[in-house]
Amino acid sequence: MNVSALEEYGLRCAVTLAALKPDEMLSAPEIAEREGLSVEYVSKFMLHLKKAGLVTTVRGVNGGFALAKPAAEISLKEVFEALGGKRRVSDEDFCNAFAGKSDNCVHQSGCSIRPFWKILSLYIEAFTSEMTLQDMLNPERDTIVKTEKIALKNIQTMKEQLS
Repeated sequence: MNVSALEEYGLRCAVTLAALKPDEMLSAPEIAEREGLSVEYVSKFMLHLKKAGLVTTVRGVNGGFALAKPAAEISLKEVFEALGGKRRVSDEDFCNAFAGKSDNCVHQSGCSIRPFWKILSLYIEAFTSEMTLQDMLNPERDTIVKTEKIALKNIQTMKEQLS
């Protein structure tokens, strides 16, 4: 699976904001310095997150960026969607998107590829919906434990959706 630079660096910038105290803000140059990125790049991420209502801005000397709501209320799915990440979930989306030169996919019936992509998409959807920016502030071991719990919880749901 390919994660775009916009998604990776944008998530890192969002996590940086999640670590702030409630009334604290960071400017684009401060975020850029912390994440080792250019100010222009950070400004691009912040614009996407602001348009999605995930980040607020204050202009001026003491201004900057902050999360628009608590980190525990912002899912990774919201962040990725704000940064332009689209995931395909339905059979129809897969088949229509990758029909090649034909009007319809040549594997319409008896496809062994479609279930793989569907399961992967359902897992990503479930995982990113349940993980929050607050979770990204936890130690790595805690994140692994939560990831395992999400996976186990969603196996049955995915089986039901595929039936």
